[in-house]
Amino acid sequence: MIGSIVTTAKGHLQGTMEKDIYVWRGVRYAKAPVSALRFRSPEPVEKWGGVVDAVEFGPIPPQPNDWAGTEKMDEDCLFLNIWSPRADDKKRPVIVWIPGGANIFGAGSIDQYNGHSLAKNGDVVVVSINYRVGALGYVDFTDFVDRGETFETNLGLRDQVASLRWIKENIEVFGGDPENVSIFGELSGGNTVTTLLTVPSARGLFQKAIALSPTPTSVYGKEIAQRISERFLQILGIGKNEVHRLKSLPVADILAASSRLLQENSQAMPGTLPFGPVVDGDVLPDYPLESIRSKSTEGIPLLIGTKRDDVPLFGQIESPFIPAHAEVVEKLFENTDPEAKGRIENAYGSFPEKEKTLGKGGLPIYHIPSVWYAEVYSRFEKTWMYHSDCKTAADRISEWGGLPGLEHPFAFRNFNATFVRRIRSDRFKSSRKVTDRIKNHWVNFAKYGDPNPPEGEIWPKYNEANRYTMIFDKRDYIEKDPHRMIRLAWEGAKIYK
Repeated sequence: MIGSIVTTAKGHLQGTMEKDIYVWRGVRYAKAPVSALRFRSPEPVEKWGGVVDAVEFGPIPPQPNDWAGTEKMDEDCLFLNIWSPRADDKKRPVIVWIPGGANIFGAGSIDQYNGHSLAKNGDVVVVSINYRVGALGYVDFTDFVDRGETFETNLGLRDQVASLRWIKENIEVFGGDPENVSIFGELSGGNTVTTLLTVPSARGLFQKAIALSPTPTSVYGKEIAQRISERFLQILGIGKNEVHRLKSLPVADILAASSRLLQENSQAMPGTLPFGPVVDGDVLPDYPLESIRSKSTEGIPLLIGTKRDDVPLFGQIESPFIPAHAEVVEKLFENTDPEAKGRIENAYGSFPEKEKTLGKGGLPIYHIPSVWYAEVYSRFEKTWMYHSDCKTAADRISEWGGLPGLEHPFAFRNFNATFVRRIRSDRFKSSRKVTDRIKNHWVNFAKYGDPNPPEGEIWPKYNEANRYTMIFDKRDYIEKDPHRMIRLAWEGAKIYK
């Protein structure tokens, strides 16, 4: 290495050094998924000559403008970014950040995912990735293939696997250990984590998994997938025998149809996302929970949990992501399990009506499926569970009262990021203390496969007998089976499949 120049399997890359950390941005891990490669699996990059600059972020995946802001968008979006203390032979633990965004928005280059602080303070290599989202990444058109055109399923998942394969092949030259890779995601990125644990093509590409406020049951079968793809074609005015037109359709038209489908779906099938992994018998052979019950695991330890504010925001804004109003929650139960409604309502007892509605609409998306996943996973592999109750001074004065997910600022320590600054603040002493504790747990897990410090256990493993859960707050503590009555009420409740 000369300066920040490294030699990958396909060619030389020139990065930068920023405050003692080496950074490579906009590193291409697959060919541009455009033209004939639209709706196709990602293909490996070709070798190149000379030295390619890796100093600017690549474009973000196409997504609705109200989420993208001023970021440059392009279908040519399969890039990743790397932060490393040194490009040497130390073989540091690698943490791969999979951004969330309901599988319709998000990107690894957003400033709140800057890996500088985590890489520097943890002595780890941090990687953030882009992958295809929305209809370009997660609508299954394979039932309507015509004129010899090829469409493939689960393109977002395939992109994520391709990025992990690139990391395994190349991360050593950036100072990382290809045999010590942790995947780490929040919200739909957390769903990616819980899904990738059961994807055969991802085996051997990572050794540890951290799922923050995941949606583990937001994986659907062919019936729901076909309903979504049919409606998407109807919105665009494309017949089932004309699906080839999608290959050349302007991206703007695809995004407009995606936004409309998202809004429609929130009313017709509340509690589901129209864009997400599909059980296709290929990339994803079965529902993740079913795969785990069949012992389809690889000895990978899991850290999983949710946050108190995963739901309350949605009572303040009109959101297509979570049922937050009584009539929509009623529709959710009508679609899934009408008989469960009474016992679940009773479990909330004297809760205020608004909080009860939000619990019934939001808990079956984040918290309850995470508990289900942890209890099954813990039968076979080491599992730790947390629940974040911490609320900073900035949270308390925010009109939103906190946001769903958003554990990542504590791990990344990016309180000055544009989006995060409004609701959390590193100026508050309590924020810094919570940040350091959570970050230390995450780094310990990445290094050792255990969130506890080397000097002794303070966070016991989770299982169905004890249900020990770390509660992050001003003072962290262990609680046995938190929210037990609500958990029991949801036990056995039917979900979308």
